Amino acid sequence: MNVFNKIFTLFFWAAFIFFITLIAIIIFFDVIQSLKREIIQGGIIAFFGAFFAFIFVKIAEWITIVRRGNVNHFNSLVKIERLLNRIVYRLEKNILGFEGNLGALKSMRLLTWGSYEIPFDYKLADNLKNIDFINEYFSQSLDIETMKNDLTKIKDMYEEIKNLFIIKKINPQIYEVNILYCISQMEEVNKFMKVYQENTLKLLEKTRLLQKEKENNWTFLFGAFPKTHYAKDFNEKTKKELIILKKEIDEIRKKSTEEISKIKSG
Repeated sequence: MNVFNKIFTLFFWAAFIFFITLIAIIIFFDVIQSLKREIIQGGIIAFFGAFFAFIFVKIAEWITIVRRGNVNHFNSLVKIERLLNRIVYRLEKNILGFEGNLGALKSMRLLTWGSYEIPFDYKLADNLKNIDFINEYFSQSLDIETMKNDLTKIKDMYEEIKNLFIIKKINPQIYEVNILYCISQMEEVNKFMKVYQENTLKLLEKTRLLQKEKENNWTFLFGAFPKTHYAKDFNEKTKKELIILKKEIDEIRKKSTEEISKIKSG
């Protein structure tokens, strides 16, 4: 049931109760003729004044709750956009770092493991209203958790192999066999990180599109009204938005590279 149906329902029941009460009063007038008309009319006015005041207060409370929910929805989207931007950045750094580590391991060089922590905040979905987006957000959270566990396992595995080799608990041949296995696991995780990065970009552009509902779907009483499901043309819009997003990221990356080069050369 949408907002207007709920408002209509409230007014319907108010009118229904009004007419029932009116009929009862008419009957009451016929039965008790001895009461003064002024006293009865004063009682009726007082009753209906209090009754409709109660109805309007409840409607105002309900409008406030709905409006607050709408505001919280769009505020959550802004926070999620910031979070996803950080995830995209850190995934990119981890992918580049992994490729460097793989090169070192394939050359059988020892390395100091380093990677960026991938953040995630489940609570940001608490105030969202779009069910389709909520499902995708939690699906992405599961992927991120899986990836983080894989990164931890590979790091621990490599550190253990390296330490055993350093203290000469294992010989170079056994070290090489274990490192080759570690390399295969790292290559697998690196493939998944690239998939997760692409999925995060898609979720990011959907976040941006949902925020645009604030501009195109506005009501006087309730502000911007978020949709509970993706619109029919949403998938087509996401393709265009993804192209724009990737272009923006490329421009930021290029600018950042130029600034770093200037600092190094200066």
